[in-house]
Amino acid sequence: MSQHFTDLRLNTRSGSNEESFWPSFTDIMTVVVIIFLIAMLVLLLNNMDLVQRLQSTLAAERAASEQVASTSSQNRDLQDQLLRTQTQVDMLRMQLMDMGEERDHLTAQLAQNQTNLEQSKAELAQERSSRNNLETQLAQASGQLVELGNEHAQQQERIRILETERQQAGDQLAALQNNFATLKVKYDKLVQPARSAKGKYVVNVRIMRQGSEITRFVQSPEQHEFVAVSETGMYSTLDKLHAGHKDDMYVRIIFPDDSGLSYSEAWEMTEALLRKYDYYYREASLDRNSGK
Repeated sequence: MSQHFTDLRLNTRSGSNEESFWPSFTDIMTVVVIIFLIAMLVLLLNNMDLVQRLQSTLAAERAASEQVASTSSQNRDLQDQLLRTQTQVDMLRMQLMDMGEERDHLTAQLAQNQTNLEQSKAELAQERSSRNNLETQLAQASGQLVELGNEHAQQQERIRILETERQQAGDQLAALQNNFATLKVKYDKLVQPARSAKGKYVVNVRIMRQGSEITRFVQSPEQHEFVAVSETGMYSTLDKLHAGHKDDMYVRIIFPDDSGLSYSEAWEMTEALLRKYDYYYREASLDRNSGK
């Protein structure tokens, strides 16, 4: 039986065992190397895939970073635009509030204008009624005016006649006053020595009419020009001057040719001033009083 079947045991023959060990070892190592190479290839392929994925991931991160940066810039621009828009909205809101207040003011003013218009209409109706009444009264007054015109013409004629008589009476009075003044001067010359400014304290008083007012000017020996004064100021100035020159004060009263004063007005002013301040008339007055 042993001649027909091959003996597979290793130790059956030592020579054959030594010859078959190294090929078997070589085959095993070859398989191991192949397995190692295959594993290395698989690892390299995996590493290459991982590198590509990592590069893709880094590129995606860079793109995401750039997009985030762009988005941030856009967000800032949008925020700035939002702030500007908010500011515009606030301004528009303020304008709207102002317009609302102005609208309320205009509404109140319109209501007031409507009230005033109604009042004006009522006043216009009253004025129309008053005008109708006035037209009626005017028609009546026109008739009365014609009658008054006739009466006025008659009165004007009477006034003209009275004016003529008054002028004649004034002329007669002026003539009598002139005669009186002449007689008074002659009388004063007979009973008193002549009035003279020699050695006297001469005060000039100029009186004239300007428009409807009477103006007065006073010049003392210490003054080189006339000084305009009121009536009260004239008497006050003359009182002060007379207080220091009671016995030698000579009052010269000047009426310009165009003084605008009547003879009677000039005579009354002259007599009043001379009797009160002039030495001559004052002495005459004292003499008359002592004679009495």
